Amino acid sequence: MKSILLYNHGTSNNHGCEAIVRTVSGIIGEKCPDSVFTVSSIKPREDEQYIDTENGKYRFVLSDVFCKLSFEKRRFITGALCNVLGGMPFFNLFFKNTVEAAKKADIAISVGGDTYSYGKSATLTTIDRHVRRCCKKTVLLGCSINPEFLDPVKHKKKIEGLKKFDLITAREPITYETLKNLGFGNVKYYPDPAFTLPTSEPREKMFDNDRDTVGINISPLAQMFEQGDSIMLKNYISLVKMIIEETDWNIALISHVRCQTTDDSSAAKKLQSFFPEENRIKIFDKGNAMELKGYISKCRFFVAARTHASIAAYSSCIPTLVVGYSVKAKGIAKDLFGTDKGYVLPVQGLTEESALKDAFVKLMENENKIREHLHSIIPEYIEKARSVGDEIVKLLEEA
Repeated sequence: MKSILLYNHGTSNNHGCEAIVRTVSGIIGEKCPDSVFTVSSIKPREDEQYIDTENGKYRFVLSDVFCKLSFEKRRFITGALCNVLGGMPFFNLFFKNTVEAAKKADIAISVGGDTYSYGKSATLTTIDRHVRRCCKKTVLLGCSINPEFLDPVKHKKKIEGLKKFDLITAREPITYETLKNLGFGNVKYYPDPAFTLPTSEPREKMFDNDRDTVGINISPLAQMFEQGDSIMLKNYISLVKMIIEETDWNIALISHVRCQTTDDSSAAKKLQSFFPEENRIKIFDKGNAMELKGYISKCRFFVAARTHASIAAYSSCIPTLVVGYSVKAKGIAKDLFGTDKGYVLPVQGLTEESALKDAFVKLMENENKIREHLHSIIPEYIEKARSVGDEIVKLLEEA
């Protein structure tokens, strides 16, 4: 039996995080069927609402003693303490459950995705250091890191820590090329494991008519990066208005993150409130990651602010426009289409209320071409994502 620690997981109320846990464990399980997974989580009880633990495959533990604090307080306190005390041996007591799991694990895998893409990442680097002391092999899997947060001077400690992983897999070419240019010898490219996520039939019928559906995901997190006064919301309103007035399509507002501080459902309800009498708009915010992918897979087009909502759409071969705020959106689009132009609309660059609507019109005009392209590349792309399991098996054998 192989014991695997998955750490730097947030909560499965972020269904992107849930998708990563499901698919990483699934990929490894295909190669090593007797594997069991300890998941270090900010909110284990939330994970158990979505991921079955009765079969003994998963065990969720509280990641650190700060988890019961609000997100803002937790981030401030852990960042400050890790900057000052992170190198001291006793500091691992704050991450006791994670460290204890690392001692029993054959391999420890950081599944945080883009968690290194912000600031100096002192907390993450500290946790990695303590995990590395206890576990022979460590992996950072499926990461995206904005190049501006890999400055050799400003982020020296972060870079030094990243180079100590036995393996880093970058999920898109921008991060991969940035790390290679910084002299990383431990980085390889594999698509995000969430591309392999199975699709489940939705728990409820989407609409009582047979009209086509446009899926829309709006994120409070993405709104934090806008430069104008509610310019992102205004763009979404303009898009919905156009769809209502110029087509007979339905609009499914699909929430992919239900965390208290960045709840997509709250943003969806606000958007819907501008069209109070419109029965062609419905919110879908219940179900696990596979069920949400089921809703997305039934859409004709998809507009996504969340990365893993876009991955669910791409892997279902749905023409997709991403309202992006970081390197991950641009990098994944570039990998799939050779360019992010026409496929990603950066939040930071929104100035006109019609920008999203205009970009969507272009997506519509190229619908058949995009759909055919996705159908031609996605099967191989999914297999490439799945093949990261071979890398993990190699490290397990070495361990």
